[in-house]
Amino acid sequence: MIASRRNIFVRSLGCKVNLADAAAMIEHLHEDQVRLVSAPDLADVVLLNTCTVTHKADRDVRKILGSLARSHPDLPVVVTGCGVKTCADRIRSFANVLTVIPPGDPEAVARALGADPVGPADLTPSSISPFARLGRRRAFAKVQDGCDARCTYCVVPRVRGPQRSTPVADAGRLVADLLRRGHREVVLTGIHLGRYGVDLTPAATLADLLQDLAPVFESRAEECRLRLSSIEPLEWTDRLISDIESHRFVCRHFHVPLQSGDDGVLARMCRPYSAGDYIRVVERLQRHFPWAALGADVLVGFPGESDRAARRTLELVRSSPLAYLHVFTFSARPGTEAAAMDERVPPEVVRDRAARLRRVGDEHWRRFVEAGRGKRHRVLVESVGESGPEGRSGTFRRIRLPGHDVDQGEIVEVRTDERKDDVLLARPPDIAGEDPCAPA
Repeated sequence: MIASRRNIFVRSLGCKVNLADAAAMIEHLHEDQVRLVSAPDLADVVLLNTCTVTHKADRDVRKILGSLARSHPDLPVVVTGCGVKTCADRIRSFANVLTVIPPGDPEAVARALGADPVGPADLTPSSISPFARLGRRRAFAKVQDGCDARCTYCVVPRVRGPQRSTPVADAGRLVADLLRRGHREVVLTGIHLGRYGVDLTPAATLADLLQDLAPVFESRAEECRLRLSSIEPLEWTDRLISDIESHRFVCRHFHVPLQSGDDGVLARMCRPYSAGDYIRVVERLQRHFPWAALGADVLVGFPGESDRAARRTLELVRSSPLAYLHVFTFSARPGTEAAAMDERVPPEVVRDRAARLRRVGDEHWRRFVEAGRGKRHRVLVESVGESGPEGRSGTFRRIRLPGHDVDQGEIVEVRTDERKDDVLLARPPDIAGEDPCAPA
């Protein structure tokens, strides 16, 4: 048994799945033994959960370790996560690194942090969720990990391993537990979420999981909602779209990775769809969910991307119903096919193409935010500051609620009438009105 309570600062880099992994580690840290703190200055030890999806992610890990070594030379750091799979020796070279632990071993992380690992039997109905301990109002339920796709630029299959899904019943219990512990919004996440269940026996689908989750959400007295993370273009089946239409608890916010709007580039990436396929999918989603936020990832500067290919991508995005973009520049990851490809695009050209796409993405987002002005929105309150409570709607618009007396973690319905930059401002509660309007 550990004699005294330790103060731990947690830093998790990268994607939603990585955040869910960090939460799994925190779940194994007993509240009587460990206190999570908000800054390294307050910590006895640091937990760094790394990402390695790009060279920038690797560089960020080194920058964080170097910064901690300079500012807190006696503060030990426990390092885990995907970066350990690709850069373990370099990470170990930092004098402040206490130990390096491969991902997927939360009990080893707990012991390295100086705590007795918590087992499932030690969790009680009153236990605070690990996301709440991290100060987060939105929880993430990882129901799938790994990837069997072989996109030529991607290192994820190497570090995350093959496709594997959480059984439907277990996934349902995970989501129900997060709701029971006070979260009003849960994000369903995975490395390849649209392939959920193909590896199970008997096989299942994401639509099956949503069907199983429906009574979990619909039986609760308070409003709760489910947000889906990224789903690949060809995985939007007729049944999935139909089921989402019938499930009001699913947020109308759908992320559909694009990567390129040029068929030749998509083929070299080993993406299994064409630009035409993609635009048909997002246009179909817009017809079924006209209020929805549709988003995409775009990868700029892939080897062999010509000026014409870049223009095709820009034109596709400009003419699409997409509300926002996540724009990334090509990063040659060791061990991937693309790392060995010729015809590299000059860095200054990549920067220019990325800047153009980001400008178009910003224009789309401003239009989407403006389209929400004057409408009713259901907002998850995530913070309360001097300007009032603030949070995100089901369509992920950022909304501020001046004059509203609400608590963090609540979902409240408001009507907006002003926009300040990319933030919608809700009417004060005494003039909100009752006029009907489709909620966004």
